[in-house]
Amino acid sequence: MLPSPTFCFTIPSLHDGTPLDCRVYHPTSSKGNGERDTASWRIKGAIIAHPYAPLGGCCDDPVVDCVAAEVLQKGCVIGTFNFRGAGNSKGRTSWTAKAELADYCSFAGFFIHYLHQIESSELYAKHYSSRGTLSPIQPSKNSPGQKEEDSPMFLILGGYSYGSMITSQLPRTDEILERFSSVAKQSTEAEIRTRASQLSSRWNREERARFEVRRARAGRTRSSLPGSPQSVVLCGDDTDTTRPRLSRDSRRSLDSVRRSIDFSRRSLNSRRQAKDKLTTDDASIEEKLEDIHIPLPKTHYLLVSPLLPPISMFVTFFSDVGLRQLALSFFPSRRKNTNDSADDMQLVEHPTLAIFGDNDMFTSHRKLKCWADDLSRMPTSKFSYKDVQGAGHFWHEKGASKQLSSAVGAWVLDCLDS
Repeated sequence: MLPSPTFCFTIPSLHDGTPLDCRVYHPTSSKGNGERDTASWRIKGAIIAHPYAPLGGCCDDPVVDCVAAEVLQKGCVIGTFNFRGAGNSKGRTSWTAKAELADYCSFAGFFIHYLHQIESSELYAKHYSSRGTLSPIQPSKNSPGQKEEDSPMFLILGGYSYGSMITSQLPRTDEILERFSSVAKQSTEAEIRTRASQLSSRWNREERARFEVRRARAGRTRSSLPGSPQSVVLCGDDTDTTRPRLSRDSRRSLDSVRRSIDFSRRSLNSRRQAKDKLTTDDASIEEKLEDIHIPLPKTHYLLVSPLLPPISMFVTFFSDVGLRQLALSFFPSRRKNTNDSADDMQLVEHPTLAIFGDNDMFTSHRKLKCWADDLSRMPTSKFSYKDVQGAGHFWHEKGASKQLSSAVGAWVLDCLDS
C-alpha cells in the first residue's frame, strides 16, 4: 500500500481552470550518507491515473494503489490525481474525455516541473564529495541536440482502465513541455508552474536538513534526525489574514487620537512598502516564468487493463473526434505535424508495457491480444505486453494483484537498467 502522501494540493486544469485534487509520494531514501554510488543518479517519477469516475474511480482505487506502491518501491516519485468529478476534484466527468485529457496534461506539466527542481540525498552526497561543501544545486538545463535517452529524468506516464485510455492519447512529452515553456502572466500554466516551484522548494529545504543531520550523525555528533516529511495540504495560494488591531477604548484624549493617527500612517506606509516588495518579488517570479527549458524526460508508458472499442467509445459518448485532436487547440506545434494519424505510435516508439487479464469483462482477451501483438511486431517497436491468466479487469481474483505488481516491478527495473 502507498504511505501517506508527501504533499496534497490542488492545481487548475488547462481545460477550464477546474481545481484538481493531487498528491505526490516520495520513496524512502535507502542511504543518504554518501555510501551509495551516485555517479549514475537521476530523478525518477511516475504518474498513475485512475479509472472512470462515474463508476467509483478515483486515485484511491486499489489497483492504482497496488501499481503505484510497487513503482514507489523501485525508487520513483509517484504522482496521482483525481480527474474532474472524482474524489475531491471539482467539476463533473465530461462525455467526451477531452477535459480529462487536459486534466492529465495539467498534472503532467506540474509533475515534470516538480521533478526537474527537486533535490535528493543521493545528489547532495555527490555534490558534497566533489566540492567539499554543500551549496545550492542548480537544476540541469537542456542542451541543444540532447537525446531523450541521455535525459537525467526517468518518467512513466501510466493509468489503469479509463486512466490507461487517457494515457494512450496524451500528446508527446515535448509538446506538453512546450505548453509550459513560455507562459503569460497570471495564466493557468504560470499557476501550475508556481505550485511546482513552491512544493519543490519545500521538499529541498527539508531534504537538505535531513542530509546535514545524517552527516553530523556520521561524524558522531549528537543530533536528532528529522523524520519523514509529514503530509502537507495546500489548496490555493497562501494568504496573510493578519490585520491591524483596533483599540476598543472609546474614551480617548486628543493626544491619544493624534498618536493613533500617526501610528496608522506608519502602519499604512509599512503595508505599502511590504506590498511594493511583494509586487516586486511577484514580478521577478513572473519574469522567470516567461521562459523555461527542461531536458526532455526519457518517457515510458504503462497501461493496466487498457480499454479498446467499443467500451472506450462508450465512455467518450461515441465522440467522432479523436482525443488527440484536442492537441490542435492546446498544443499548436501539433498543427505542423502531419504524422499523427496512428494514435498508437507513441506506444511503439517509447518503452511501453500493457498488462491485462485473460478474463477482462470489458474487452475480450482475443481483441486485447491481437491489438498487443500488432503493436509489438511493428518494426523497431518498444511495445511489450503481458496477459495474466485468470485475472479480470479489476484484479480481484486470488493472486492476481500479486502477479500484477510483480510484472510491473520487473518491467520498471528493466527500464531503469536500459
